[in-house]
Amino acid sequence: MARLLDLRSSITAACLLVLSLSITLLPPAAGAGATASLVTTKCDNGTYYAANSTYQSNVRLLLASLAANASRSPYPAGFATAVVGASLDTVWGLGLCRGDTVGADCAFCLALAPGVAFNKCQGVKDVSVFYDRCVLRYSFRDFLTSPDNGQVQDRGISDVTVLGNASWFDALVARLVGTLADWAAFNTTARYAVGTMSSEPAGFPATDKSVVHTIYGLVQCTPDQSPAACRRCLQALVDEIPAVFNGTVGGRILAVWCYLRFETHEFFDTTPMLNLVAPPPPSPASADQAGGDGTRWRQYAGTVSAIVLGVAVVLLSVSAFFLWRNGRTRLSYQEDDDHDASLLFDLATLRRATDDFAEENKLGHGGFGAVYKGLLPDGRQIAVKRMDKASGQGLKELRNELLLVAKLRHNNLAKLLGVCLQGQEKLLVYDYLPNRSLDTFLFAAEVEKRLLLDWETRYRIIYGTARGLVYLHEDSQIKIIHRDLKASNILLDDDMSPKISDFGLARLFNGDKTTTITSQVVGTLGYMAPEYAVLGHLSVKLDVYSFGVLILEIVTGRRNTDMSESASDESGSLLTYVWDHWLKGTTLDIVDPSMDCRVPESEVLKCIHLALLCVQENPADRPSMLDVLVMLHDQASSFAAPSKPAFAYGVLSSVRSWDSVSGETCANRGPSATLLSCNEMSVSEFQPR
Repeated sequence: MARLLDLRSSITAACLLVLSLSITLLPPAAGAGATASLVTTKCDNGTYYAANSTYQSNVRLLLASLAANASRSPYPAGFATAVVGASLDTVWGLGLCRGDTVGADCAFCLALAPGVAFNKCQGVKDVSVFYDRCVLRYSFRDFLTSPDNGQVQDRGISDVTVLGNASWFDALVARLVGTLADWAAFNTTARYAVGTMSSEPAGFPATDKSVVHTIYGLVQCTPDQSPAACRRCLQALVDEIPAVFNGTVGGRILAVWCYLRFETHEFFDTTPMLNLVAPPPPSPASADQAGGDGTRWRQYAGTVSAIVLGVAVVLLSVSAFFLWRNGRTRLSYQEDDDHDASLLFDLATLRRATDDFAEENKLGHGGFGAVYKGLLPDGRQIAVKRMDKASGQGLKELRNELLLVAKLRHNNLAKLLGVCLQGQEKLLVYDYLPNRSLDTFLFAAEVEKRLLLDWETRYRIIYGTARGLVYLHEDSQIKIIHRDLKASNILLDDDMSPKISDFGLARLFNGDKTTTITSQVVGTLGYMAPEYAVLGHLSVKLDVYSFGVLILEIVTGRRNTDMSESASDESGSLLTYVWDHWLKGTTLDIVDPSMDCRVPESEVLKCIHLALLCVQENPADRPSMLDVLVMLHDQASSFAAPSKPAFAYGVLSSVRSWDSVSGETCANRGPSATLLSCNEMSVSEFQPR
């Protein structure tokens, strides 16, 4: 029996060797519909094998196996991995064909690899070969079990650069490939996407004697990656765009597990999945304000990077909890060499930083309690949230926010620096954002403040908030529903870029679970979707609904609770007001007059249309936040017609103005209230109904 098995193994090896030689000897055009061009090779010269050795034979067998198996891969894109040999002669390999190169074309592209492996890279044990239509790597190391896209990379840059605003061109490239990354990761199992960013001739800076009308983009991951892993892999490449390309009209970052490419000419065979329209370029004044530090790129592209603290964060949180309960807590603030503060702050430090929580340092008051501005000994400005002793939102919400926000890292999420649990004091420490929250500008009585929110800034806030929600719903390790998205929870940094804050009410979902029913309805009335407010049905579509209301507030400059100039509908809500104008065809009449009509009408109408899709009564009719992000790049003419919004105020008006437990209206409630938190724009319920 052993001899029979050895004989079968020998026959199999011989067949693969013959297949390898036969495929290698065939010219690419002999059966391929598209030829492949060699782009670059990477030969790790650290370790070598001898000619005619067992390792060399295993390499030949592996290359033949990859070419044969990738061409008939069960994945939509040609893809295969293989392991050949044993012990010190083991070879691990991977082959991936571009999404538009399948079947015989894929096999012929990968079959070109032996020509490189046994010539330019002869005798090298770790080799990566990049063609324009496929990539192949083999190594004596097991790189398959621990994917690392940074191990082997190559950057190709065009010799032609744009004349004029290079950072703006890079921002457009980043927006295109960022949106394609979303599509590849979440909309197709092929993990492959191509698309375009088009513009009128004036929308792009010119090259030597021509004008750039369209940017063509391509992104791809290996199809065995999860959506989140693919998105993270691509985002790491997107983040490099401004530093690597700096206005070049074409370029690529090639790697084994994911890669991207963009050009100003068409270079792929498939029909684009996305055809985006570029926004107009910034005025010279705006460009001067933006500076040369990449700020403009960050505002439009953002970053999606997940730094998970994991077990360490949980242990610190649990330890802090028990220390607080036992009254023995003396937590100290420390700063490491990287200037990252510990999660644990000492109360004395925070008292000194805020001048003992002086009234003049008070920034505002919310459901959690008061927020104070502070200054740490190292000169950093902080915002300290101090829980009211009478607040119904207590240790549970505090620990919830600590555990959540400490694990989240995204440009459009507020950064939590740490926590203090000492005696009766419970505090959260954040980066201080001097512009505070969106509502302080959007609903300001001073016209000067409202004028700072021009349309470009408002659109950037809408776009950045959408990206933050996509991260929470799709890209973070655990699916997170914010449940309290509103203007006062959108903080603004120095550049007026949005940061979603206040995760005290957030709800986690594990695995693929996307909906649940809860008896504890919490959040802000007017932003709560009706199926949640009335029935307790909780899903990501709750945040979508809140986002739709937020868009309408940003466009109109009105609070969703402001009924003073609304339509004659009995509910008198902002949604009714907008819907009436939508039906009458006078939608532009709702635009905030402080913008003085200096708005791109098509973009404003697109945002209103998108908002109405988000606030539809049936949750199934609302788009996902990923769809929203794609639609923000698209044209409104491709959108579905919205149905009548859900007017939750018809059901919830009595709850909004009356506390059935105490029998008091919001205006009459004192600081001892425990069930509802009232402020100038919202009512947040923190206990079960």
